[in-house]
Amino acid sequence: KHSLDSVSDVLNSSRARFIAQMQCKASNAVLIFVALAHFEACAASTRDERKVRSALSGAPDRGRHPYAGQGKESDSSVENSNVSAVQGVLSNSSAAEWARWLFGKEPEYGPSALPFQESAVGEEQEDHGTAFNNGTIVGNWAQRFLLLRAEEEQRKSSEKEERSRFMSEKLRMDLNVVKQFTVPAVLPPWPSSQPQVAFLFLAMDGLDFEDVWDRFFADATEGGYSIYVHRADRKEDSGTRFADRFSGWGGSWGLSRSASLPLARWGAVEIPEVETGWCALFGVEVALLFAALQDARNQQFVFLSHNTVPLKSYSFVYRQLVEKSPGTSKFCFAESAFHKLATTETIRNELRRSCVFRDFYRGYSPRTLKHHQWVVLSREHAETVVRRAEEALLLWQQSWEVAAPDLLNMGEGCSDESVPVTALLHELVEQGRSTGNTWNDLIRLGVEQQCLTYVLWRHCFTDTELDHSEPLTKDLDIVRRHGKFRMLTDRDFNFFKSALKRELNGYPATFETLSVEYLWKLVNEGFMFARKFVKGIRVKVGTSSVPLSSALPALWESIDESDAAQRVWTRLSTEGRPRPI
Repeated sequence: KHSLDSVSDVLNSSRARFIAQMQCKASNAVLIFVALAHFEACAASTRDERKVRSALSGAPDRGRHPYAGQGKESDSSVENSNVSAVQGVLSNSSAAEWARWLFGKEPEYGPSALPFQESAVGEEQEDHGTAFNNGTIVGNWAQRFLLLRAEEEQRKSSEKEERSRFMSEKLRMDLNVVKQFTVPAVLPPWPSSQPQVAFLFLAMDGLDFEDVWDRFFADATEGGYSIYVHRADRKEDSGTRFADRFSGWGGSWGLSRSASLPLARWGAVEIPEVETGWCALFGVEVALLFAALQDARNQQFVFLSHNTVPLKSYSFVYRQLVEKSPGTSKFCFAESAFHKLATTETIRNELRRSCVFRDFYRGYSPRTLKHHQWVVLSREHAETVVRRAEEALLLWQQSWEVAAPDLLNMGEGCSDESVPVTALLHELVEQGRSTGNTWNDLIRLGVEQQCLTYVLWRHCFTDTELDHSEPLTKDLDIVRRHGKFRMLTDRDFNFFKSALKRELNGYPATFETLSVEYLWKLVNEGFMFARKFVKGIRVKVGTSSVPLSSALPALWESIDESDAAQRVWTRLSTEGRPRPI
C-alpha cells in the first residue's frame, strides 16, 4: 500500500492513482512489481512521468495486458498469450517461487526473448540515462519470472511423470512376483513334532554378522527352527548368477543347500532368486513365506535383513514366540503424520525433534497402515499374506499414489511397510468379520502391537533412555556445510539421494561405533533383534573394544528375561515406550 501511495505521489497522474485504488484487488506479484518501479521512480524526475508509467505497465495485472490503455497496438495473438501467461502466473504463484525469482541465479536472456519489448528507439534517443522501457530491471525481471514460471510448470510435469514411473516400476516388480505364488497345500505336522520358528533372511549375498548368528544357533534345540535365505545378488564361484540355473516356477520349486550359503551348517535353505529392488521387497517376502509354509512345523515367521543381529538368546526368542504366543503376529506400526505434505511434516518433526517415520496412508484409508518391515507372522497370517498378496498390493496402491504428493520423484514408504497388514485387514472384510474399526479388527485378528526389531530413525527416541540423537548444533553445522538450507524451497533438491541424508544418518541410522553401555540398554529392552550395524563393528568397552560376536552372547546371559519380556515397545518412537504394568 505504501509503495502504491508513494508511486502515486511521484507520478501525480490519474492513471497512477487508478493503480493505487486497485491495491485491495492486487496480488502479491503486483505489489512487488510496483515496489520495484517505485525504487526506480525515486531516482527519476517529474519529466520522466511517461516513462515511469511505461515501466509500471509491465507489472502483471489480473486480466490486464501490459500495454492496455497506453495507445499501443500489438498483435492480438501475442496479447492473448501474454494475458493468459500473466493470469496463470498470478493464480499459481507461491512465496517460494517469488523467492527463487528474486534471489536465484538469473539466466541470460537476450533482448529478443522479451515478449513485452516493442520499439522504443525514439524514447531511448530522447534520454539514454533515464530511459524506462521494458528492457530495464522491471521489464527484464517480469520476463524472467514468466520464463521461470514456464520452466517450473514443465519441470513439475516432468517430476510427476518421474513419480508415476517410479511407482509403476516398483508395483510391476512386486506384482510379477506375487502372481507366481499360492498357499502351498501341505499335510498337517506330525502330532509329536516340535513347532518351529522360521527365520527368513533378505540378503544381497552373505550375512554381515554370520559369526553372531553362529553363536545364536549353537544354543538352539534341534528341530526348533528353520532358516530360509534369499540372495538378491548372489554369484556362483564360476560367475554364474544363481537365478540363471532355474528355468521356471513349475514342478519342484528349486530350494537349495550350498556350502557357500550363509548359515548352511545350521540347515539353511536358499530359495530361487526373484526380482527385487529398493522399495520393491514385498514380492520377495511372499516368496520366502511360500518356501517356509511348505514345512508344516513352521509356526512363527520372522523377517530379518543381512545386517540384523540377535539381541536375545535363542531360548528367549523361542519361548516368547512359540511357547507363549504361537497364534499371534507382531507388527510395529508408525505414528500418524500430522500433515499431508512430506516437506511440511519433516519441518514439524525437525522443529519438535520428534520421530520422522510417519504414516501418511491412514489419512486416505484406515485399512492401509504403515508399519516397519521387520514383522513376525503367525502361520495363519503368513498364509493370508500369500493368498491376498495381489489384492492387497492394489488396495495399498490407491493410498500410496496420493500420499505425500510433494515427493515428486518417488513415493512415500514402500510395499513391504504396509501391504502385509493390508492383506490381513482385507481378509477380515472379505470374511464379513470386520467391526468397522481398524484397531478393533487388529485385536480380532490376533495382531499384537510389538516392535521386536530395533531400528533407529531420526529423533524417534527423543527423551528416552535410547535417545541417540546428535546435538542440534552439530546437525545445523552439517546442513550449513552442505549448503542445503535451500532444500526447504528448492524443488530440484532430492534429499533422499543426497550426501546430506547419509551424513545426518537417521533414515534409518547406521551404527559404525557402539558403546557397551548403549548395547546393554538395547539388550535389556524387549527387542529380540537389531539392525543397521556396519560390518566389522566393534563394541567399545572402556578404552578397548571387542567384536560384536563376543559382546552379545555375554550380555544375553546377563539379562533378567522376565523383566525384558515386559519391556516391549509398541512403537519405535517415544510414544511406544513401555508402560509400567
